[in-house]
Amino acid sequence: MSYSFIRPKRKPRLDSESRMVMLFLVVTLLLIFGFTTYILLKKRSMQSEIVSLQAQTETFHTQSREYREKIARIERLVQKYDTIATNNTLMKESIENLFDLVPDQITLTKAILDKNGLVLYGVTPSKDVYNYLLLAPLKSVFQRNVTTFYPLENGWWRFVSVNEGSIETGSEVPE
Repeated sequence: MSYSFIRPKRKPRLDSESRMVMLFLVVTLLLIFGFTTYILLKKRSMQSEIVSLQAQTETFHTQSREYREKIARIERLVQKYDTIATNNTLMKESIENLFDLVPDQITLTKAILDKNGLVLYGVTPSKDVYNYLLLAPLKSVFQRNVTTFYPLENGWWRFVSVNEGSIETGSEVPE
């Protein structure tokens, strides 16, 4: 017997609200899963970037060290060049001063200038000309002056003058 005038309908297992909640839940889970996957992939990418950047940083540090060494070497070369240039200038001035000291009557045949002193070879008309015109200025510059004269056939004198111990540098001449 039937108490109802209509035929019973089957009830759906999920009603429309439950379907909407389930759909929202599935979409939310997919979004969370997708976002987690994206973060994991970004993390791996960043880790590989970190490794490459660390290698690059190490390369830069190595290059920086090499450049610093090169700069230090170049600075040493510049200092050496400056020292050489200064020494050359001083030597040039010393040679010019030396030739300014030599009077016209005396002819130099050879001059040796080194750190310890000066050796002059030349010809003079007389010992007095040498002593008054060249020896006096040399005595004011050098601590020790030794001159040896050799007579020539024409009446002139060949001389060898060894001058040691510059007063300007304060170097001592061993006795």
